[in-house]
Amino acid sequence: MNEYSRKMNRVYLIALIVAYVIGMAAFAFLKLLGLKELNEVNADAQESLLPLSVSMGVITALGIALLELKVFSKWKNYSIVQFVICKYALIVLLIITGCVLVYVCFQLFVEKLALMTALHTIPDFLETELFLSILLYLLLFSILLNMFITVYEYLGAQAIVGALLGRYDKPAEEDLTFLFIDLRSSTTIAERMGHIQYSRFIENSFQILTDSIYKYNATIYQFVGDEAVLLWPSKGARKTLAPVHFYFDFQERLQHNKPHFLNEFGETPRFKAAIHSGFVTVTEIRTIKKDIVYHGDVLNTCARIMGQCSSLNKDVLISSVVAGWLQDSDRYRADLTAELSLKGKIEPTAIYELTPAFFNLD
Repeated sequence: MNEYSRKMNRVYLIALIVAYVIGMAAFAFLKLLGLKELNEVNADAQESLLPLSVSMGVITALGIALLELKVFSKWKNYSIVQFVICKYALIVLLIITGCVLVYVCFQLFVEKLALMTALHTIPDFLETELFLSILLYLLLFSILLNMFITVYEYLGAQAIVGALLGRYDKPAEEDLTFLFIDLRSSTTIAERMGHIQYSRFIENSFQILTDSIYKYNATIYQFVGDEAVLLWPSKGARKTLAPVHFYFDFQERLQHNKPHFLNEFGETPRFKAAIHSGFVTVTEIRTIKKDIVYHGDVLNTCARIMGQCSSLNKDVLISSVVAGWLQDSDRYRADLTAELSLKGKIEPTAIYELTPAFFNLD
């Protein structure tokens, strides 16, 4: 498990606990208070409703997180129907177990019943409207929460927030920095490995890329085959040099994982990259699904610059704009490599090679 996965698992667990605690608290106030069973219990029992609901939320969240991380992730060979049936059967079993556990605690510590007496009342509890309400509510809540998480994973926070706020209903202009990164010799590697092995090779590479994405707070614009397009707000990128740090951090991680790649695939991935910055137009495309897209010369130029990596035999090339950020840097240097008439450009474009300052080019 990589650094990003461990971090996201912690975030996922916290988010689940918060979501289920809030969900159960809302259920307690909006639904359970109107049930006949609760109107008939004593004041102490009603005062225990909120902490019991919170406990139920925590138990459910911890159980589902454990199932997601340790069980569901291993069911990759299941058909979609088998997966859904087995998944929600386990979730229902988890909810029932949680309800029974909380109910027994309620009988022991609030109603002051003996353990055996409390256990004997479980069948009666499972027939109550209260239990059925909790079961159906938590099952529906789990389905809706799972749908939201799936949408979040596919679209990302930026697209969801932008869509909810209507941020990109009309085209807007933003100053952004883009990094295009692409696998070298991809066709040759794919032919040698075959499609399945090559897909695993790319997946492993992008898992390592994800650690650097998390570390330097990059936004993923898109993955296209063996190419990734990342972006940062230019104001922050100019100040922190995050795109530059990102590239070399990724290279270090690949080098660190070289034994793994050689052992698994007989090949170590090498990536070429380009960085460019400037104003682009951002808009929301609404077709079968909504998507955030970026238009402008900055993206075209960045793609053209990366296209020169192979012909110039360079690993990473940057534009004059990004090269200007490095004038006062003691960690990196930008050396003018060429002034080329790139396809689609009228004026020659200055291209710089990016290297660590201590790297000797001679």
